[in-house]
Amino acid sequence: MDAHPGTLNKQAAAVRLGLTKGTVSRQIEKAVDAGLMTATESPHSRREKVLALTPEGSQVVRTGDSLLDQTLVEQMPDLSRDALRTTIETLSTLNAALGGSAPPDPV
Repeated sequence: MDAHPGTLNKQAAAVRLGLTKGTVSRQIEKAVDAGLMTATESPHSRREKVLALTPEGSQVVRTGDSLLDQTLVEQMPDLSRDALRTTIETLSTLNAALGGSAPPDPV
């Protein structure tokens, strides 16, 4: 959600994550119940829900990203930024070739 600006529905989220719509729907319900996400009626279809992170959900994402970054630095201290970028690009290419969705461009 956070990496893909704009509107997103359950089907699009499932495709981007490479998961089934049912799996994504269950996780979305849990996130909505926890106050981390909203699922509102789409202006185009009453059956479709438009997803968005709440401010608390955005903070959880930021905290998770920060912890992941910290862990990567601790676990791979000798890996340069360029080497990490190349690794991410290679893994993204492999993921896309295997039918997954490509993540956003690495920073």
